[in-house]
Amino acid sequence: MEPQKVIVERRRHPRYHPDRKNQPQVSFTLNGADKHVIDVVNISQGGLLGYTQKNEHLGEDNHNRIKQIEISFPGKHPFHCSGELLRVKPTRERYKCFCAIQFDEIGYDAEHHQLNVGEKIEQSLRPSEEVVITDQQFINRVEEAENYMTIKDARQESEVRRQVYDSFDEITSRLSLEEQWCFFEIIDEMKRREPDYPEELKRAFVNLCRIGIEQSLKEP
Repeated sequence: MEPQKVIVERRRHPRYHPDRKNQPQVSFTLNGADKHVIDVVNISQGGLLGYTQKNEHLGEDNHNRIKQIEISFPGKHPFHCSGELLRVKPTRERYKCFCAIQFDEIGYDAEHHQLNVGEKIEQSLRPSEEVVITDQQFINRVEEAENYMTIKDARQESEVRRQVYDSFDEITSRLSLEEQWCFFEIIDEMKRREPDYPEELKRAFVNLCRIGIEQSLKEP
């Protein structure tokens, strides 16, 4: 395995992956329905990616206005803003879905004073712009994915396979068509041989992961 690399974030709004000490509590109410609690994957001054419980009020790939989003960082008072639910996608877990939310610029604090949402998030988190992603972190994502190669039912196998592929969307969406094809072939072979992944497969998988991640970090 190659040594881990330091990847420099270059987006307009850098995306941060909070550790447990800085993990924010986020919830929102959509269309007057029940409150949805977000398990945050990454967050920026402009929005967040995360997981929530799937239900009938969350339609896939629909743009919906969110009147109230509550964000609370450990040891700090919660604040609120509005925004837009940009994307909803299924995950390999039956009762969870992946969602992307964009924040409006202006929100308010506990005393209903206006505040700049991006500045508030930056003040609450203030991480380094350098993000270290190890080879093992990429491998762990394959290990944790459900092994569709052991599923006998063809329809269920196809659905789980699609969900596993979709879980790598932030990587594969930045790869060429040829690289995408190779990436999925490698995952298939790793799951087929699980838990004994050949070293050459792991190296090829990690290399493609780094190509996709580094391409995404170059985006403005």
